Amino acid sequence: MRRARLAAAVLVTAVVLAGCSTAAPAPPPPTGPAPQDPAVFEPLVITPLDQPPAPVRGTDGRYHLVYELQVLNAGPRAATLTSVDSLADGPGGRVVGSVAGPEVTARSLLVGDYTLPPVPVAEVPGGRTILLILEDVYDTPEAVPVATVHRVRATYGPLPPGQATFAGNFPTTSEQVTRQPVRADGRPPTVIGPPLSGPDWVAVNACCELSPHRGAMVPLDGRINGGERYAVDWSRFDLTARPIVDLTAGTQATFRGDPTRNEDYLTFDQPVLAVGDATVVAVVGDLPEAPPHQFLTLPVNDLGGNRVVLDLGNGVYAFYAHLRTGSPEVRVGDRVRRGQEIARTGNSGNTSESHLHFGLMDSPQPLTATNLPWVIDSLTYVGTVTPETVLTQPPPGPRSGELPLIYSAVDFPPVPPSS
Repeated sequence: MRRARLAAAVLVTAVVLAGCSTAAPAPPPPTGPAPQDPAVFEPLVITPLDQPPAPVRGTDGRYHLVYELQVLNAGPRAATLTSVDSLADGPGGRVVGSVAGPEVTARSLLVGDYTLPPVPVAEVPGGRTILLILEDVYDTPEAVPVATVHRVRATYGPLPPGQATFAGNFPTTSEQVTRQPVRADGRPPTVIGPPLSGPDWVAVNACCELSPHRGAMVPLDGRINGGERYAVDWSRFDLTARPIVDLTAGTQATFRGDPTRNEDYLTFDQPVLAVGDATVVAVVGDLPEAPPHQFLTLPVNDLGGNRVVLDLGNGVYAFYAHLRTGSPEVRVGDRVRRGQEIARTGNSGNTSESHLHFGLMDSPQPLTATNLPWVIDSLTYVGTVTPETVLTQPPPGPRSGELPLIYSAVDFPPVPPSS
């Protein structure tokens, strides 16, 4: 009886379809072999983060395009990325950047791993995701392609036990070219004045290597946010000390006297300056100082400690963090002028020792904003700090319109220029 009802249903469907059709009779089915699906397993799912980068001129005189790729290993075998090539304007384009071997590892950050400082990973377990913290460098802004795709090569470990038989078809090596390009943002970096004054300032965590800033990739507002991509931690050093960083003792030449006292750090209680004419939109000044090298337990919104946010106009906001308790000299709604002292450096918030965290962003909310590129219009490049000394290549001298790169030592004008 069931078979009869099924046959009737098929017959009714056939009649209905025949009644609705006005097309010519279908051709006979092909008699050759069925077409084969050419697809193969591509274990890596690679997508750029949705924060288009803009080329910015660094203190090396070159233009840096910094961005992140999200790499999901959707295969069962652990993956080791062996090389990543940046290709200008499509899969057949010229190679404009390349990292391989240990360089890939040095720029690989496992999502959900929040060690401080961030620890690079050499292997992507099956089902896990890494962020590739990438940077392509160009001699001129005209050389920067509108779009960049990436060729990623990888090898894979053994198949874990208990996998379905078809999982054996996953490759042991792969070469993939990304389908979603990284598109350069056409907006130029914002030109600002110095946020500090005087000599011997070092950009400790800065563009463009993996650092606590580039590694600050956390899930906020429905996305993984690179909220500190171009931010700088400014710390004052005694650049005549040798070594500048004592790796054996675990100390650096940032204090004179007692390393347990904030007041003995060279950065502490220095004037913090408005980088442009602006309106004050946020001020916090009542949080306590942290003892040097002791991290306080703080809610997420207070990780920056005492802070000031300035509205520079055109959708650009300046963020100053870790200010000295009680030092902000401005209130919300105040108008400030470029070079005006707005606070003093301190050691409040999530910080190991006194420094000024500074960056630009596209909204007044530091955690969820997109970090924006910027350049300073007046500084003197001193060199690049290593643990042993200060390297003077490229040559020191006055600079304008450059972003201090990581470990760059600079002098700012002692008297900020007025606008």
